[in-house]
Amino acid sequence: MRDFDVIVVGAGNGGLAAASFMSQKGYKTLLLEKHNIPGGSATSFRRGRFEFEPSLHEMAEVGPESKPGRTRKMFEELNVSQKLIYEDKLYRVISLDESEPYDVTLPAGVDAFIDKMEELVPGCKKSVRAFFDIVEQAVSATGKMTGGGLSLKDIPSVLNTLRMASHSADNIMDMLGIPKKAQHIMCTYWPYIGEPTNSVNAVIMGMILHTYVEHGAGIPENFSHEMSLAVEQSIRKNGGQIWYNSPVEKILIKNKKAYGVVVNGKEIYSDHVICNCFPDDVFGHMVEKSEVPVKEIKKSNAREFGLSFVNVYLGINKTAEELGIKDYTIFIQDKADSKQQYELSFGLGGAGWIIGNCLNVINPKATPEGTCEISITTSVYGDAWGDVLPEDYKKTKMQLAEKMIKTYEKSLGISVMPYIEEIEVATPVTFSRYLNTPNGTPYGYQTGNWDDIFTRTVNAGREDTVKGLRFCGAHQENSLGYNMTYLSGIAAAERTIKDMKKAGEKKGGAK
Repeated sequence: MRDFDVIVVGAGNGGLAAASFMSQKGYKTLLLEKHNIPGGSATSFRRGRFEFEPSLHEMAEVGPESKPGRTRKMFEELNVSQKLIYEDKLYRVISLDESEPYDVTLPAGVDAFIDKMEELVPGCKKSVRAFFDIVEQAVSATGKMTGGGLSLKDIPSVLNTLRMASHSADNIMDMLGIPKKAQHIMCTYWPYIGEPTNSVNAVIMGMILHTYVEHGAGIPENFSHEMSLAVEQSIRKNGGQIWYNSPVEKILIKNKKAYGVVVNGKEIYSDHVICNCFPDDVFGHMVEKSEVPVKEIKKSNAREFGLSFVNVYLGINKTAEELGIKDYTIFIQDKADSKQQYELSFGLGGAGWIIGNCLNVINPKATPEGTCEISITTSVYGDAWGDVLPEDYKKTKMQLAEKMIKTYEKSLGISVMPYIEEIEVATPVTFSRYLNTPNGTPYGYQTGNWDDIFTRTVNAGREDTVKGLRFCGAHQENSLGYNMTYLSGIAAAERTIKDMKKAGEKKGGAK
């Protein structure tokens, strides 16, 4: 007899969504979380009188209430009450590259975006429009390929999409004759994927850009911690159980079939386990060695870990207006080309690019009156922080933080240092300790070459090696992004329900 229809391990975005979906459909659901709060990266912390987002900058596919994007619709479908603030300005990007300097701001909306690109790079309009046209075709075709509904008339667009997916973003944009400066401005979002444009799949780069341009971005009005609590409440409302301070010690597997977990020294049984945990950790530490499928070892050895971050969180005793900050998201790049930015990101951080976010620009009530908060982020690939000695750690991270703040100040022509009331710095070491992922990556595996998002999506579910064990989170087919990790949880839940129905399992533990 099963204790639960499904056990979900990890209350990050994917796990929360999976548990919410399963409980909403009436399945007896248990969600296990090692921490005392839900959310994983989608939470918040306080320093003094300031509340900070550890990682959330913005979510894609939000859209205004009058024209909701997929993220708004997803929360509605889960019956999760969440107030999202829509941002209709995409980003400001400052290139410090002496060979290609610029400082530009891009608007949301396809037509407005393309018109702005023509203003910034005269003569590029036709080629940029052509890029958006083939991306829109790819969006439609990919949706039909993964969600069903393909007909004979869709075959040409599917074939075009597959052709596009075999090329990098740079290849396709070069073929279309998009000027290099326009390419660099258009592909500012590449860090949100973590793969530079010379190697990232053209369909994926195009979809990321199209998603933000079409629907803009958005953030939860009351921080992502409240967003996570809202999903948690939906689980409880639907009868699901949530156990905090309950790290899972083992995933129980026998003859390539999952049958439960060990938590707090006790075995809990279910024929279905959904893990919002890094697969390397699961098969490396949570599964008996004799039960680890050889294919999982091969996948682990073949894949590369995605990027991690250094984040500097600043509580400022001046308003954004007083400081002269007018933009929510500002990318500051040492080099205009993404490949060069990527190559500079294998040190401790701060050499390839930084992103400065001031939450108060779109949410004036985010901090106490007369104040604002700024987060400055940079990318880190590899394990450079593993070489920092413990006795040098604090000094090293504060030196890097100072460098990032000075770059931000100089690029914007403002002064921040004298007004810092609170400062906190998180490195890959911090994220590794909290997220329990290799090198502290919240991005899962690198998404280039053979293991890109498009390939994963097409093969979703076909590479499962243990019956009854599924994964969700940034390491899965949808890869990174808050909305995508939620969707990965829903996808895992849908496949689990399909398995249950195929096996003739009934809700509540009976068969």
